[in-house]
Order: sequence, then structure tokens, then C-alpha cells
Amino acid sequence: MVSKKQQKTEYIYTQVIPVVSCSDETQVNKIMYLCGTPRALSYNKLGSLQGWGLDWKKADPIVRTILKPTDIRLPAKLWEWSVNDAMKTISAQQEAVKTFLIRDIYRKTKDEIERKRLTDLLNINPTGDNWLHRQFRKQYLKGHTFVRNQIVYQGAGYSCKRLTRSSVQLEVAGFVKGKRITLKLRCRHVIKGQIRLIRNDQGSLEVHCIRIKTLVLPQSKPTQKIGIDKGYTEGFYTSEGIKIAEKLGQLMTAKTNRITRTNRNRYRLFAHAQSNPGKGANILKNNLGHKVKSRLLVREKATIQNFIRRDLRRTITTPVDIICEDLTQPIKGKQQAKHINRKLNQWMKGELQASIDLIALETGSTVSVVNPAYTSQVDSLTGTLLGRRSGDRFIRYTGDVIQADLNAAVNIRVRGTDNNITRYMKSGDVESELLTRTVRYLASISSSVTDALNLGWLLPKFKAKALKLETQYHPQG
Repeated sequence: MVSKKQQKTEYIYTQVIPVVSCSDETQVNKIMYLCGTPRALSYNKLGSLQGWGLDWKKADPIVRTILKPTDIRLPAKLWEWSVNDAMKTISAQQEAVKTFLIRDIYRKTKDEIERKRLTDLLNINPTGDNWLHRQFRKQYLKGHTFVRNQIVYQGAGYSCKRLTRSSVQLEVAGFVKGKRITLKLRCRHVIKGQIRLIRNDQGSLEVHCIRIKTLVLPQSKPTQKIGIDKGYTEGFYTSEGIKIAEKLGQLMTAKTNRITRTNRNRYRLFAHAQSNPGKGANILKNNLGHKVKSRLLVREKATIQNFIRRDLRRTITTPVDIICEDLTQPIKGKQQAKHINRKLNQWMKGELQASIDLIALETGSTVSVVNPAYTSQVDSLTGTLLGRRSGDRFIRYTGDVIQADLNAAVNIRVRGTDNNITRYMKSGDVESELLTRTVRYLASISSSVTDALNLGWLLPKFKAKALKLETQYHPQG
């Protein structure tokens, strides 16, 4: 029995249920195609400034001024549900953009009154300020959709009943009122709430529905802070020196190499088909499809996801305060070799963060996100830019060597309580703050920036700014 004092939370996820049989696939395909029209109109009309901050319940009357359901002979409810679903997606995109715009506002000014003015304008009229209008146009681009492979149903549009222990029957609305389409699903529970009937890339029908899982959280509160550095070779490296998902890099490299090898062979086969008209049609039909390719890719991604989450569950079992990097922004740097770019493009950094959020929810932990700038280049012992990273090693100015990812994880943990380096601070401002600390530390050990450069303690790329800061904080007498 679960104690009433224990705290509970709900974890919402999407369940994909395969369709075993359908009584009228021709009608389903036609409805899917027609439902693409109201979705496209919703994006064309409300996917830009005109739909900013609009309640999804008010979207349908606006879209009907362009075209009515009767014009394309689509039932009114199916039209309305498609428009509402598209508007909810647009609203979610708007909320995601607001996150980046608020970051830009906090980077622009430190005046709280100005920040509040711009934030209020962002919610009601993002074109009311010239600077905000430019940032808005840069971050929020007009959306479009070409989705014609799904139908959205609310509870009134279908009925569900159990057939056996492992199958249910779903009856969904079609073109004719009172005459529904019958679907048999491989499922162990009666479906409720909004559902989505989708024809996937393999050509099969499947139903997507929302499930809610109740989690019982531990009563204790987080008492320990741990920093987590996200990596490619291993998924995570904690500030306690623990490796999580240690062989992730091998799985990612094997997946990337397989995709590269497969695509290279497909290009050769396509070229062969183009140069042999007699065999070309047969090759294009039987050898260059996407069903097997897509199934294998989905299976590989699921394997990597399970590998990451299984190892996280083994490591984090009690409530802790998890501090990690904010890697939502593209990482800008020098041009890498093609094989390195391929590996980085397949790097599942979004899955790493999603796994942390899920494990935190299951264990009652908290997640804090910090600025990732220079976490790998700072010496965790001194908090300065003295020292250098070389592969998996970080060499301190004293000559001591520490594992580079462990050094970064400790820096991330410390940055969680650093009030001078905030999450949305620009990397240039972070560099100036760290160089200031470096100059002060050098003065405390009776050394100068020139000495640090000559001895190799400080990298040459910091020379100009460091010398300028030294004259500012420690002018020569």
C-alpha cells in the first residue's frame, strides 16, 4: 500500500497502437487527404504574426472565412478537430520561440523595468518595439505543413470496446453520419481522450493516444548536487567521477557508419538503374524502398535510448539536484572533417536531456540548466582559464593532470551556484568574466599575464583581452 503522505506525479506519454484490420481503408485514405486542407490553411493563415497568442478555440471561425468544410465535402467535426490540432501545434511553436526571445531580452539589458516592458510586449504585440520586432522575425518564421497522413478524433468521434484480453475494437466517424469505420487494434486497454489515426512510413495504420502513468515520488528532498557533463564517447560524466552510458560512442559510431555505407551503396544502385533502362524500373521498385531502412533506423534509435536510460536508472536512484549544460543552441566552431560532422549530426544530445528529465521525474530529483560556455576550458580547482585540454585530459598550469570530462562536470556543478555567469549570458561576456578571475588569480600568486603566456599556462587566443584586463585591474606603477 502506498502511504497517503507520499507525493505522486503524472507522467504523460504517447502510446502507438498498431491496427490489425480496417473495414474501409479507401475511405480512411480519402479522409486523411482532405484533413490536410484545413491543417494547411491553419498554418498559412495563423502560422505567422496573425496567429501570435491566439487561443486555439478561436482558430476555426477564422479559417472558415477562407474555405468551408462543405466546399471539400469534409464533415464539420473532422474539419474543426484538424484546425484545433494544428493551432495547438502552432501555439507550442510560439512558446518555444518565446524561450529564445526572453533569452535575447535578458542579454540585451540588465534594467528590470526595460526587461518587463519588452516581455509584456512579447506577449501582446511583438512588433511594438523595433529591436523586438527584428528579433521576432529572426526567431519566428512562418510555418507550413504538408501532412496528409493523419486524422484527429476527439471522444465524440469514436467509440471503443474490448474484444479480448489483448485486442479492442475502435469505431471512428467517416463521411456518412451514423455509419462508422471499424478498426481492430492490438491493445490491452480501452482507449479514451483525443486520438490520432496515422498511416506511417511503412504504409500501415496505427493509432496514437495519450496515456498517463502515475509515479510515486520519494518523500525525501534532494540533499546532494551533482554536475553532469554530456559527451559523445560516454553519455554522461558526473562530478563524482561516475561514467554513465560509457559505450555510447561505439553505438553512435556504428550507427553512423552503417547509415553512410548504406546510403553510399544506394547511390551506386540508383546510378546503375539510371544507366540500365531495362532493369531500372525493377530496381527502383524492389531495391530502393524505405520500409526496411526506416524500420532499422527506428530500432537503432530505440536501442540507444534504452541503453542511456537503463544506465541512468542504475546510477541515479535517490533525489538529487542535477546540474547540466544548456545545449539547445547550435555549437559554433571551426569546420570539422566530414566523418566528424556525420557523427556529431547523429549525436542524440536532445535524447540525453530528455532522459535526464525523465529520470529526475521518476526519482523526485530537480534539474537545473547552466551556461555551457568554457566549462571544458576552465580549471575546476582554481576557476580560471589557466591550463589546457588535450583530448581526454585536462592539464593544469601546475602540471597536474585530471580527466577532462570530470573537470567539466565539476565546473558545471560549481556554475549552478555562480551568480555572475547566468544561463543566457553571451559566450563573450562569459569569457571576459573568466579572464577577469584569471588576471586576479595571477596577481594573487605574484605572476603576470606575460609570465602565464611565456610559461604556457594561458592559451595565446586569450592574450589580447587578458593583457587589456591586466592594465585595467593592475596598472603598472
